[in-house]
Amino acid sequence: MNRRIEGSGESRPFSFIDFYSRRVRRIFPSLIFCLLTFLVLGWFVLLPDEYSLFGKHTMGASAYVSNLLLWSEAGDYFQTASQTKPLLHLWSLGIEEQFYLIWPLVLFIAYKLNFNIFTLALVGALASFGFELRSVHENPTSAFYSPFLRFWELMAGSILAWLKLYKGEMFTGIANKAGPYLSAMLQRDSTKTDSVRLCGNILSVIGLALILTAVFAIDNKAFPGYKALLPVMGAVLMIAAGKDAFLNRYLLSNRVMVWFGLISYPLYIWHWPFLSFAWIVGGEMPELKVRIGCVVLAVIMSAVTYYFVEPRLRWGGYGGYKAAGLLSVMVLIGVTGYSIERHDGYTARMDDSEQPYMDAINKKLEEYKQTCWKLFPEWKRSDSFNQCRLQKPSGQNTIALIGDSHSQHLYSGLIARSEENAGIAVFSQGCGNPLIGLQPDLLSVAYDYILKDKNIKKVVISYNPRCYRRAYEKHNKTTDSSEFYSTLYEASRKTYESLTKAGKEIFVVLDNPVYSGNAFSKCHASVVKRPLITPYFLYSNSVNSCSESISQILGRGTIEVWKKAARTAAEGFNNIHFIDLEDIFCHDGTCSMLDHNGNMLYDDGSHLNTKGSVYVAPFIMNQLK
Repeated sequence: MNRRIEGSGESRPFSFIDFYSRRVRRIFPSLIFCLLTFLVLGWFVLLPDEYSLFGKHTMGASAYVSNLLLWSEAGDYFQTASQTKPLLHLWSLGIEEQFYLIWPLVLFIAYKLNFNIFTLALVGALASFGFELRSVHENPTSAFYSPFLRFWELMAGSILAWLKLYKGEMFTGIANKAGPYLSAMLQRDSTKTDSVRLCGNILSVIGLALILTAVFAIDNKAFPGYKALLPVMGAVLMIAAGKDAFLNRYLLSNRVMVWFGLISYPLYIWHWPFLSFAWIVGGEMPELKVRIGCVVLAVIMSAVTYYFVEPRLRWGGYGGYKAAGLLSVMVLIGVTGYSIERHDGYTARMDDSEQPYMDAINKKLEEYKQTCWKLFPEWKRSDSFNQCRLQKPSGQNTIALIGDSHSQHLYSGLIARSEENAGIAVFSQGCGNPLIGLQPDLLSVAYDYILKDKNIKKVVISYNPRCYRRAYEKHNKTTDSSEFYSTLYEASRKTYESLTKAGKEIFVVLDNPVYSGNAFSKCHASVVKRPLITPYFLYSNSVNSCSESISQILGRGTIEVWKKAARTAAEGFNNIHFIDLEDIFCHDGTCSMLDHNGNMLYDDGSHLNTKGSVYVAPFIMNQLK
């Protein structure tokens, strides 16, 4: 190590620029080729919201922070399912490159300070693993995506490499001492045994057994945790076994396995986007023949990448110039991803006569958000799914919506249908209950404003009781519906009294039907019009999945409890009105996600899209009048 760092003897001195230049030439070509391919394909296939999300993830992938981006999205229930995120798999590449960015610097500093490298690596790996074990139950998302909680897996390989490089004779000595005893137990004639090879064979068998156990036994519960030891230690043992171990020589070293090993990095880059695009277009798990086709296509593109893209950029002269060029291209890809997200997936690609109207509404929403942020800076600092918007300056709005995202998704339609002299404000907090006594911090600020603003005459309460109930049961450790009913009743009564005392007219919106993500995806895929004609075999055939009976609607029991509590608490008040959205979406016991013309009204299984919001707005505005 001394010779390598100082450059004594025949060794070249270690250079961070050279190290990172080689890393860029190793990993950038495949990723750039893949990102460019799917940016172009996405333009012709993905819908604006899908392409916008893809642009956001492209930006994260170009900076190798996909894990951090996905970590930030994990608690955001506006985000789409993992199957419809074509760059989801790059979370591990992000962690790997963050490791390669940090660990060499730590080693260099440790070397200069005369620290023991092995001890440092061992303590670091144990600390990373220990903190991960602590987090896997308390915060599983953090345990999965946090680089510092996953570094131990990469450090296991670093420790093995150090031992093999500087303590190789130790392995041989242990094998020579343990070999005879193992041979005596396992073989009839121990005199013919090569001790080192025997130990290697045993290590490789154990390693393969651990990896296979991980493949078939690990699920997504409490992972990584202790379960991650199976594949990590399995890989460590198989590598430690050496090239002469039987399994390594005859299983891993055959031509087919070696070829797949050569294209393994491009294959890792290519395999998931094809499957994810097929899932997005079809709205459900692709058929077996489609999945097989995606895998075959990924293998072909991986081979093209390995034989025709990587060699020209990874090897040969002008390494520094190549690295600088690749870095520049990656920056441009990141800027492109940012632009796609910034422009909401470029809606002009769509052949939709109503799209300019929808774009105009969304532009107004951005203006109203900025107006509200000036008055309530705490909303600007909050999570992206907490929103406040003021259609008119403070003191000039006559209607206020308060609740969770289900009040927010009504707002775009209401401002499109509102009269010019009526200003509408909205205050929403993700999964927040807008009933006084149960409201989270931001909604408390909203209530203070609404109660004091005399110009606000009408208050609309809208939220998803199913979302709140999950939080309620987790906090109170109970699933008792009678207790849940009592909580809602008391809070409703208190809310009605406070708003009535302030001279407000109250409108309680009883929630729209909520569908499973699977039902929404199937319906969406069957009716959506994509920018380009997509192969028919990818589309879902589940056209009838756009309708479900009322009894199948998610959270039916919770909805009934909420309706009963809200209506019972309103007895004795003459300023309270109820708006039941099921009257719009459900007829003859069946609820639909489509309007009469077959247009999709939902953005996911729970939230209305802009068309859906505009669709219900006249019904709500008539009630408000």
